[in-house]
Amino acid sequence: MTDLPAAEPVSLGQPSLIRRVLRYRRLLRLRPYDTSTLEGRSAERYRRVAWSTVLSTVARVVGMATSFISVPLVITYLSKEQYGMWLTMSSLVSALGPLDLGIGLGLLTVVSDAYGKDDREGARRAISTAGAMLTLISTLAVVVFGVLYFVIPWAHVFNVTTPTAVSEAGPAAAVLFGAFALGLPLGIVAQVQLAHQSGYISSAWAIAGNLGSFVVLLAMIYFQASLPVLLVGLTCVSLVTAAMNGYFLFRRQSPWLMPRLHDVDLRAARPLLKTGSFFVVLQLAGLAAYQLDNFVIAQILGAAAVPEYAVPSKLFVLAPTLLSFVLMPLWPAYRESMARGDVAWVKRTLRRSILLAGAVNIPSTLFLIVAGPWIIQVWAHGQIHPTTLLLVGLGTWTIMNTLNGPFAMLLNGANIVGFQAICSTLMAVANVAISVYLVGRIGVSGAVFGSVISQGLLVMIPEIWYVRRLLRRLTPANPETVPAS
Repeated sequence: MTDLPAAEPVSLGQPSLIRRVLRYRRLLRLRPYDTSTLEGRSAERYRRVAWSTVLSTVARVVGMATSFISVPLVITYLSKEQYGMWLTMSSLVSALGPLDLGIGLGLLTVVSDAYGKDDREGARRAISTAGAMLTLISTLAVVVFGVLYFVIPWAHVFNVTTPTAVSEAGPAAAVLFGAFALGLPLGIVAQVQLAHQSGYISSAWAIAGNLGSFVVLLAMIYFQASLPVLLVGLTCVSLVTAAMNGYFLFRRQSPWLMPRLHDVDLRAARPLLKTGSFFVVLQLAGLAAYQLDNFVIAQILGAAAVPEYAVPSKLFVLAPTLLSFVLMPLWPAYRESMARGDVAWVKRTLRRSILLAGAVNIPSTLFLIVAGPWIIQVWAHGQIHPTTLLLVGLGTWTIMNTLNGPFAMLLNGANIVGFQAICSTLMAVANVAISVYLVGRIGVSGAVFGSVISQGLLVMIPEIWYVRRLLRRLTPANPETVPAS
């Protein structure tokens, strides 16, 4: 990796801060750099990373803002059972993510390699094969769901009793599952753009999708639409924007990547499945640990109790979510610095990332624990009343991410994924068991304390041990043997 593009000429008397501003502001220019030279390719990578970071942050902020505004609108529009059922369905559909067998993440790796080798044919073959495999999975999923739809007691699954919620349970579940199935093959678009370091384009479409969904939500509420019709409108917006992004990618941006049936190659499926299978383990563990909380609460306490947990949770994930945009780029940076033997940079950056995470998570968490009841009272129009025990549990979980986030990026950079998969799997099993027990004993706050206990014992403590072991094993490289930038 080369240094950043050369800075604008500055006088020696200028402060270092001004020199840094002049140096880094060039990363956000609109015009691409000349990639015919080594320096130009390096500068263009930095420019794309900078734009991806900025637009992904904007997309997430827009998404959180529209979600934040939507909560009081939806709570006053739907009944507690309807809203709780919607939240539970969304959690269950999210839990179906590993149904893609990790093909999307495998495609990201394969296309990245092809991009670095200028292998357009290999990239198109991988994209075509991945698209065919995901289309097949999507079709089979729809067929299986169609058969089971008429035998599943939807009202009992979501534990609803009011006539309106009972009548809407099945159709609403069908809408969300159908949108998920259609979105499987469309998901390769974002992965290909990430592989080509054009994630900022996906983020721009995500911004348009979030704003469009919010407008549709307002329209559906105005016309007093039922829950299934409301979900049809919202899911159509996300599917249409994904399709338009695909058209832009394959027709305008990179037409040579357009999937073709005759490019489907079973030999290309092996690296996709091999690379993606390991990510499936991590996804399943994460989903079982965190996405099933709403389902556990619905089964034990009823769907009406789900918002009491889900709405306060949305507040506490704001800081960790925004922090993730800073931590994520450290993954490849750790990998590169370890390859060069720059151990001092690794240790210094890990220490700084932990301090940054603490500076973001701890003050924001303490503020939410104290002011959370008032914020939620205003935000949810008095419909949600979180207990102090729940807020303390959510705060404890947030502060734990001060170490978990930076440690995960370091271990990812060191390619230590198997250890994380084992810890996450054990944590997920323990999380579900402890959450079921605690929810029955202390109510909705038991779900978050199940996460705190299992994550602390089975993830945080092992990670601290492994990171200390890893840092001791790292040895600085001989400067004479380090490859030139």
